[in-house]
Amino acid sequence: MAGHGASLLLLLGLMPGLLLAVRINSKGREVLYLAKGDSVKLGCPYVLEPEDNGPQGVGIEWIQITPERTGPENVFLSYQDHHINYGSGSGLQDRVAFVQNDPSQYDASIRLADLQVSDTGTYQCRVKKNTVAVHEVIVTVEEKPATPQCWVEGDSVRGTSIVLRCFSRGGAAPLAYQWGKLASGYGGGQLPSGTVQGRAPGDLVIRSLSDAHAGIYQCRVTNRVGYSTCQVNLNPTQRVGGGGNQASVVAGSVLGSVLLLALLGALVGIVINRFRRKECQPSCSDCRSSPGGTMTRACNVCSHHYSPHGISYMQCQHGDSDERGPALICNEGMRHQVACQGM
Repeated sequence: MAGHGASLLLLLGLMPGLLLAVRINSKGREVLYLAKGDSVKLGCPYVLEPEDNGPQGVGIEWIQITPERTGPENVFLSYQDHHINYGSGSGLQDRVAFVQNDPSQYDASIRLADLQVSDTGTYQCRVKKNTVAVHEVIVTVEEKPATPQCWVEGDSVRGTSIVLRCFSRGGAAPLAYQWGKLASGYGGGQLPSGTVQGRAPGDLVIRSLSDAHAGIYQCRVTNRVGYSTCQVNLNPTQRVGGGGNQASVVAGSVLGSVLLLALLGALVGIVINRFRRKECQPSCSDCRSSPGGTMTRACNVCSHHYSPHGISYMQCQHGDSDERGPALICNEGMRHQVACQGM
């Protein structure tokens, strides 16, 4: 019994020290995804047990833990004996501050400004009294989607199909694209019928374009830390002249037919010309071999001599002969005439 009583007295003597404990109100570990350039509050409210003598002697430390950092812990902000100290080497000293002017008033929360991708890491809040309470916040800083580009691919003519395209050239993956039709210029509305998702994530296909599709369409690109938007105005039109393209096709067909007919006419003329040239050669031969008299033979093409009416001819005359028989000499006469005279 004596040993048991001594143990009880020892436990009661230690209890005041155990009761002077600090406790952080935040529960569990926080995970935050934040956009580059934003500001954030990292909360760390705490309470002291009623048996404590007050906030005197409270110490606060904020520590940044990153995979790239090795060596001793990086205490970038601390509070002790009513003094605030900023650590060096973290790049945070110019962008961090306690939310409360006096952190001993049960709030050790801080605010980080102008977040950078390099600020990604685990942040620990440690509040010390007779015990130490720890709260962790895991921060991931990413770039939000860059402002996308929106455009229409295809002619916005009634009855045709077009594609609304949207693309963002920057931002942390994954990027999600969503199209919506604005209602009176404000907010997103339901897409009309005849619209389907295209092959690319930012494509919206509109089939059988009609006046029901007219309006302002907005593309929204999002990721885990933010979003960006762009807009395009769609105004379906009628074909020029009730069918400008069709008229162009008809005119082209007519012109092609005319050219084809002209080509065929030229080929026929060449064939007829060659046929008449061949027909002229026997006529000249007959003229030279005529036994006498005068014979005129019309010839379409003969030695390339033509009359003013476009027809050339041979005039053959039979003259005296010598011991060798009749002789025919062909000379070029006046007005593109060829005379065959017997000598």
